[in-house]
Amino acid sequence: MADEQDPSGVDWCARAIKLRKVEEALLSGEMVTEARFGEDMARYANAKLDDVKRALDEAIRNCQLSRGETPKRKRFAIRGVMRPY
Repeated sequence: MADEQDPSGVDWCARAIKLRKVEEALLSGEMVTEARFGEDMARYANAKLDDVKRALDEAIRNCQLSRGETPKRKRFAIRGVMRPY
């Protein structure tokens, strides 16, 4: 499966790098959402930090899969506990 190309043609590693830059810009406050200069106005898309982090985690996971690496698990099964009655 590691040798197969992604059918959507997305370079997940490049996407992860771009999303990391967006995350850093959001955290540092550099992202401008709206700027007015007289009558001229520039508006940029708003992005929530949670949405960016979720997309970044997905891109990193898919990047690792495309390289043949095993991504780190985030969810674990709850272990059953035997209760003596």
